[in-house]
Amino acid sequence: MKLEKGKIYDVLHEEWMEHNRAEYHSTRYRESDNEPLHDMIIRMVDGNLDMGSFFTKEVVGLSKTQEI
Repeated sequence: MKLEKGKIYDVLHEEWMEHNRAEYHSTRYRESDNEPLHDMIIRMVDGNLDMGSFFTKEVVGLSKTQEI
């Protein structure tokens, strides 16, 4: 799946996230094995925005709700 900057994607939910949506920002590659890490903007349970990194297998697909 090709991720587009600024689009909202459903991701695997973590307990520190308010919901399972994240806005794609960029991709970088882990030095040890060249695994892609997708940097995404997420909403934390306290309501603040933060950055999180997700593996490709953790990005489920384009979200129907385009807001974080």
